[in-house]
Amino acid sequence: MPTMKLTTFLLIPVLACLSHADTIRMRNGIEYEGEILAEKDDHYVVKIQVTKSIRDERKIPKTEILEIVAEKKDKQAFEKIKTLVPTPDLLTRDQYDSRTEAVESFMAEFSKSGLLKKADELLKVLDAERSVVAAGGVKFEGKMIEGSDRAARAYPLDARIAASKVTRHGDDGNTTLALRAWSELETRFGTSQAYIDTIPYAQKMMTSHLKALDKNLASFDARLKKREDGLARIDERDRERTKRAIAEKDAAYERQIEEEKEKKIKWLSLDPYHKRTMTDTKRQLETALGKLERFDSSKVPNADDAWNDAWETLTGVTDRQAATAVVSAARAARLPKEYLDILEAKVPEN
Repeated sequence: MPTMKLTTFLLIPVLACLSHADTIRMRNGIEYEGEILAEKDDHYVVKIQVTKSIRDERKIPKTEILEIVAEKKDKQAFEKIKTLVPTPDLLTRDQYDSRTEAVESFMAEFSKSGLLKKADELLKVLDAERSVVAAGGVKFEGKMIEGSDRAARAYPLDARIAASKVTRHGDDGNTTLALRAWSELETRFGTSQAYIDTIPYAQKMMTSHLKALDKNLASFDARLKKREDGLARIDERDRERTKRAIAEKDAAYERQIEEEKEKKIKWLSLDPYHKRTMTDTKRQLETALGKLERFDSSKVPNADDAWNDAWETLTGVTDRQAATAVVSAARAARLPKEYLDILEAKVPEN
């Protein structure tokens, strides 16, 4: 794109297309990456990108500026869509559709862009992966798993996927979601190898969460007093407004808790100003940790092997008695009903 000299005639069109990535070239040879926030008679107010994480607002006299090179709009737009690939694990078909639409919108809007080839490469990846998901497949651990392979590995694979949600939320610092994912793993896949393998992680997470709760509960009264003291120091009008805001927030939290209870969510959302829920969660954690301390994996049937044996046998068997036997073994391994139903549907009628 041709550069534009800063003359009075060109100032308005230049400003119309400026973005955070515009290059501001000074007469002394220095260049800045910045965003023009305002134009005055003799200077610009510019937000300069000093480092990758630091910005500084400066006034730059117009007489010191040689030119401003505005970044092309298609490049700006492509920066937003290029992160759509590679895709994360476990995207749904709708999520693929959303990503595809974003790339297609870029290609339609910038039909003459030199970045169309790269956009088309993104689109091909998304289309290929979407086709796999639409046919019952899934992306997990960075790999696409075809629908037929996913069906054959349904129970152990779904258990690993459930376990990955525990660690993902835990690593992100969202302990409540991690605990909810743990409950699903424990309830649905309690005889899977994925469950057994995730126990040490769950114990560490629960122990850390318990310590944090103990600390919050110990400081609860001081926290309330600090809030009350803060309210007392502000003028009456602001104090009443703040009290109403606190009351509204408390009411919204109570409604949220009731909704979660109605949905039978085991691990409730926490609020540092609601002692009862924190106390209940503390007891839950202590109970859960005690249960895990007593857990003996040697006494747990191997549901992964039971599933794999049953699937392999049922895929080629024509003998109803043999088929029924492997389904019974799977039932004894405490496979959930939804997986037993899949196996039983493969039992030959005669």
